[in-house]
Amino acid sequence: MSVVPSVHGSRRRFHKTLLVCSKNCDAVEMSLTGAGCVVTKVSDGDSAVNRIRREIFDAAVLVSTGKEMDVVETVFNLRDIRSSLEIIIVTDGADASVSVIGKIAATVPNTTTLSLHGLKVLLAACNDQVRGKDAESMESGNRSDQRRRIK
Repeated sequence: MSVVPSVHGSRRRFHKTLLVCSKNCDAVEMSLTGAGCVVTKVSDGDSAVNRIRREIFDAAVLVSTGKEMDVVETVFNLRDIRSSLEIIIVTDGADASVSVIGKIAATVPNTTTLSLHGLKVLLAACNDQVRGKDAESMESGNRSDQRRRIK
C-alpha cells in the first residue's frame, strides 16, 4: 500500500511535468495529461538532467531512466540542479528494488515513491483541491461583488 503525500499546492504543483521513461509508460503519461498536466517526455536520465538545466518544471516523474544513469543517480542529479523540484518515482509493486528506491527517496527532500495507482490518487487529490479553491475563490468573489452592489 502506498502512502499519498499531503497535498500542499494546487494543480500548478504538476502543471509542467517532465516524464522520464525508457520503457512504455503510456499509462503514466495518460494519467498526467488527463489531470491537466503539460508533459514533456524524455527517454533517459541524462536527457532529464539536460532538460532540467534548460527549462523550469514543476515536477519530474521517473518511471525508468535507461542504462546510462539509474533512477537513484538521476534523482540526485535532478536534486543538485533544482532543489525545489518535486520528484515522483513511479514503481512497479513487483519490482524487488522498490524497497531500496523507496528508502532512498525517503531521505531526499520533495521525493516520493508511488505506484501508478498512488500517482492517480495524488493527481485526483490535487484536482479536487484546485476545484475546492476555485469554488472558494468564486464564492469570495461573489461576496465582494454583493458588498460593492450594496454600497
